[in-house]
Amino acid sequence: MATAAQVIANQQNAQSSTGPRTAEGKARASQNALKHGLTSKHLIIREDEQEEFEDLQTSLYVELDPQGAVETVTFHDLVHAAWNLHRLRRMEAECDLADFAAYDRISRYQARTQRAYYKALKELRELQTNRVLRRTDLDDREREVIPALVCVGDLHKQSCTKNWAPPKPAPPLPATIPGRGPNLNARVI
Repeated sequence: MATAAQVIANQQNAQSSTGPRTAEGKARASQNALKHGLTSKHLIIREDEQEEFEDLQTSLYVELDPQGAVETVTFHDLVHAAWNLHRLRRMEAECDLADFAAYDRISRYQARTQRAYYKALKELRELQTNRVLRRTDLDDREREVIPALVCVGDLHKQSCTKNWAPPKPAPPLPATIPGRGPNLNARVI
């Protein structure tokens, strides 16, 4: 427990230590806990990387052309992962191979980020494929009843299969088992 003199000394010291006062100092202090930003919810883009990031985002946008809210959200997930992969490759190149722990950590982040990238890419591909199939393969009545996130390709495959038939119901269980008596699992009809 602190003595009265220590409490007073702490209070006096706190008056002269108020943290950064300028906007630049506050901005710099807000990044104190940031080490690499790879686990951050938001993208970390340094000022000197801003143009490079915008070029990446623009080229991906032009190439992938997301339409609608769901595709746009998925596109942003893809950009986030693509940017972090770019940063990880740079970190890996700058990493001292003697520092095995750092190299191992970068490798784990890279594997996780690659999974996120390919997952977003796959989701975006499926969304765009569904969008195209909705425009071409469906008549107006079908478009109205099929929800937006249904995989139209799967529906099309099922409805176009030549020998497709609904599954047959399982045969009913016998009411009695020979030599044992009534079957308790049998359905009473």
